[in-house]
Amino acid sequence: MNFAPHIPIPENEPQIAKIPEVPMVGLDTLWLQIGGTVCNLTCTHCFISCTPQNHNHPLMKLAQVQKHLEESKHLGIQDYYITGGEVFLNPELFEIYEAILQYGPCTTLTNGMLISREKAQRLAELQARAKNKLHFRVSLDSLDPEENDAIRGRNAFKLALRGIRYLAEAGFSAHLTMVRSWDDEDDPTMETKALAFMREQGVPHPQVKFLPGFMMGELAVTEREYHPNERVTEKCFENFAITNLQCSSSRMVTAKGVYVCPILIEEDQARMGDTVEETLRPFPLYHSACYTCRVSGMSCKS
Repeated sequence: MNFAPHIPIPENEPQIAKIPEVPMVGLDTLWLQIGGTVCNLTCTHCFISCTPQNHNHPLMKLAQVQKHLEESKHLGIQDYYITGGEVFLNPELFEIYEAILQYGPCTTLTNGMLISREKAQRLAELQARAKNKLHFRVSLDSLDPEENDAIRGRNAFKLALRGIRYLAEAGFSAHLTMVRSWDDEDDPTMETKALAFMREQGVPHPQVKFLPGFMMGELAVTEREYHPNERVTEKCFENFAITNLQCSSSRMVTAKGVYVCPILIEEDQARMGDTVEETLRPFPLYHSACYTCRVSGMSCKS
């Protein structure tokens, strides 16, 4: 499997170097960890080790979401993303949708397994009333049921497919998200296969997104941890604009505070404050996950 790319730093590279800082150039995206770290799955590559028992970040409450939405009104936010854990475990999810859609478009990251026909119809009714758009990203890790379920758990493929079809019936497209377990050069072939697969499910205007594996959480156990020299240095940005990184224009809100990005919510150093406004400052790219984002050109956004 080709999870995190490994590009060794040259031997003559100083081992103690200044940590690059990514500036905040303008906040355009706000992430909300609606599902906390609580999930109905226990995936073998989850970078924050979400499980049914992981309550390190609890489900966000409607009142918490409303507080940050009101705060975001004057910060130039263009779109909102909700994730977890699994967002469909949140009992206030539809009220949260109502609140977010008053402020801007909302993209949902979900495993799709808990989307019933009734919920999909309720989403369609909500969309019909809203001035902003709902978007959905559904995760699978293989187009083969057995391969997928070996990573995500029993019946994950079948139930995710059911959720995708219910969304399609209700008039929604879906963005299929897959963690890359193939060589980068095979991306075009995989994209063709994935788009054809989604069309077979009746999905209108499907899209696909491939993500790198992050060698943290479960992958640090099942594959390997980051190597010591898998880190960004100032040299990494000589021919790559540091502001290409998503953390220059987004922040992540959880029930425990505001973090620099969706990847690092289990890192105390990545917690930047209690309010979004106080986190609009540069952030030092100290973590090896920043290396994965730099090398892969990764963005959590669609």
